Order: sequence, then C-alpha cells, then structure tokens
Amino acid sequence: MRNRLILIAVLAAVAATVYFTGLYQYLAPDRLSEMLIEAGPWGPILIVVLFSILEPFGTPGAIFMIAAATIWPFWLALLVNWVGATGAGMVGFTFARYFGRDWVADRMPDRLQKWDERLSTKGLPAVILFRLFFFLNPASHWVLGLSGVPATTAALGTMIGFAAPIIAWTYFGSQILDWFNVQSAATWVPIGICILAFIAFRYYQRRRAVAVSEADGGSAT
Repeated sequence: MRNRLILIAVLAAVAATVYFTGLYQYLAPDRLSEMLIEAGPWGPILIVVLFSILEPFGTPGAIFMIAAATIWPFWLALLVNWVGATGAGMVGFTFARYFGRDWVADRMPDRLQKWDERLSTKGLPAVILFRLFFFLNPASHWVLGLSGVPATTAALGTMIGFAAPIIAWTYFGSQILDWFNVQSAATWVPIGICILAFIAFRYYQRRRAVAVSEADGGSAT
C-alpha cells in the first residue's frame, strides 16, 4: 500500500510539474532549444534534469538529444545527452525497483520479460548489450529495475551501453531536425501509409497466429 501511494505521488508530481510550469509547450526540439538558450549557463543542468525526469514516463528522449545537438558544441551536447540519458535510465530503474513493481510488472512487454534471467545471471555484459539494443525504451528501464542486477552494475552498464547511440544521436541530431523541417506533406503521407500498412499487417499476423493456435488446440481435444 505504501509503495502504491508513493507511485501515485510520483506520477502526480511529474504530471503537475509538466502542466503547471508550462513545460508541455516546450516538448519539441525547436521550442526546447529556445528555452535552453534563454536559460543561459543553466541550460545544460536544466536539460539533464528534464531528460532524467520526463523520459522514463513517456517523453521521447530524441526531443532532448536533438535540442542539445542544435545549440551546443558537440562535446558539450554529447556530455549533456550522455548524463541525461543515464539519469533517465536510472530514474526508471529506481522507479521499477522500489516504487512501482506491481504496476510495472503488469505492463511489461513479453519480449523484454525474456531478458530478466539473462540480466540477473550474466551481469555487466548483459546490461551493456541490453542497453545498446533497447536504448531509451522506457520499458527497458523497468526490466532492469525488476531484475536482480545490482544498482551499481545497472548504472555502469547503462553508461557504457548508451555511449554509442548517444554519440550517433548527438552527431546527427541537428541534421535530423533540419531534415524534418524541410519535409512537406508529399513526404509524410507515403510514410504514414507505410506505417499504417505495417501495423495492419502485424495485426493480421497476430490474429492469424491466434486462430491457428486455437484451431490446433481444438483438433487436439
């Protein structure tokens, strides 16, 4: 009961902070960049805090990484993104391990649950590979928190595993934003159609697999 109350308080505090401070208006790379420039020397600290607190609860990490890459030199943007991403990973880890175990366990994707035993038994190499593979997927933070990995191993593995993707996002971040800004509807409509077609195809595959499984079960009886 106590952990559930803490969970509710944490989620309510995050939601209230985002809403009443108006942060939700800046959750886009260009708007966030403006706010960070206005913050002056406090900008790097501000983005690390926002990255760490908001990303584990669903705000895309790309927003923070691209914003940092567009306004600061590469080395500073890299440091900010690395610290912010690691902070986000460990906030999600702590949330799952100490406050939201029941809530997280009920929402864990099957493909991530399979990593639990591997993470618990193989230690640091497994954490590094896991972080490299899933990067900033919020559910991956939860898996680490629910596993038996020590917090120090999780933190070190997170820092190492995040290094390569952070370098790539920081280096190409401004180029990604520029590309998005110059695209027209002629670009986005085909992309949207492809995404919807892929979702429909996967849905059809799953329904078919369920139907086949039920048919096999019925014939067996």
